[in-house]
Amino acid sequence: MLRKILLITFLLNFLSHCDYKPIYSKQNNINYKISISSYTGDKDINNAVAANLQHKSKNQSKDIINISYDTKYTKIILAKNTAGTITDYQIDVVTTFSIQKEKDSENFIVNEKFNFQKMTDKYEEKNYERNIKRNIANSISQKLILRLAVME
Repeated sequence: MLRKILLITFLLNFLSHCDYKPIYSKQNNINYKISISSYTGDKDINNAVAANLQHKSKNQSKDIINISYDTKYTKIILAKNTAGTITDYQIDVVTTFSIQKEKDSENFIVNEKFNFQKMTDKYEEKNYERNIKRNIANSISQKLILRLAVME
């Protein structure tokens, strides 16, 4: 019993003295106008990323961040059955960002992968793939916004 009390006291004391800050707390505090200078690659993913960035941009701000990015989308066959028909796919999206903020610039790469099984209905598979692209674009834009918040 005494050991538990000492352990709890030690942990509370230790945690209260560290400088813990949640990394997502700065995510909503972006006070920049985000300007997308150019983008190349998959148009569906690029349009979704651009829409997410414009949504987070503060148009009244005087500080401007210029962003250009390139998206490479590949759909890879992961597995086939014994008859040789495709059963599993992997979607791989690599996005290279170039960020220019006043006098400094930064480049970084975001890589997202998603595995899924082939569907019998081609229409449903296309819709599912479109949803996957939208979700990957949301994930990429969230990682970029987080990077911008940390860059301050």
